[in-house]
Amino acid sequence: MSPPLLAAVGLAKRFGPVVALASVDLAVGPGEVHALLGANGAGKSTLVKILSGVFDADQGDVYLNGEPVRARRPAQAMAAGIATVFQDPALVPDLTLDQNFRLTRADVGGIRSWLERFELGSMDLSTLVSEVPLEMLRLVDLARALSLDPQILLLDEITAALPADRARHVFEVMNHQRERGRSVLFITHRLAEVLATCDQATVLRDGCNVATLRPDQGDESTLVEAMLGS
Repeated sequence: MSPPLLAAVGLAKRFGPVVALASVDLAVGPGEVHALLGANGAGKSTLVKILSGVFDADQGDVYLNGEPVRARRPAQAMAAGIATVFQDPALVPDLTLDQNFRLTRADVGGIRSWLERFELGSMDLSTLVSEVPLEMLRLVDLARALSLDPQILLLDEITAALPADRARHVFEVMNHQRERGRSVLFITHRLAEVLATCDQATVLRDGCNVATLRPDQGDESTLVEAMLGS
């Protein structure tokens, strides 16, 4: 069995008296699409934000290819090979798309290449972000993340705002990452997507690990029971 491409060991995070994560472990293998599941408030987004450098963990360690990663800023996570598409697009609404890309020194050519693959090649990058429909912004954010050629791609509820004809591009990206030996951590409430696309699933409940399982060995009821308990 290959060692994990991404490993989180004993991650914990509190916000005042609220325990968001309590010693959570996660292992994502190379070439793996790995679901992160749990009810609202289970700790999924907190975990993603620690991996992305938005939050600093109170305790625990993160490893990429066996090497420790301590990302205290998103730029450090990206430099290490971790790219994230957050639940809310990480774009400044009062700037144009092009200004947003240049603000973060993104590879505009690489972004355009991915937009073409998403059938958005004609998009005008001089358009204000506030004037772009949400479903298109999600794919723009995905194109920006992919332009970094990440080792692991974190997708936080990206398909929630996408109709089926747009969501298929996300699943194509997952397969693309898998075929290249790269990995995806995929958060979604659409359990049919997990069953159809994911190799493994880690389930959180109240900030704790409660299960790691293979979606193809169960069904939606198996996942729901793991998420909610008996």
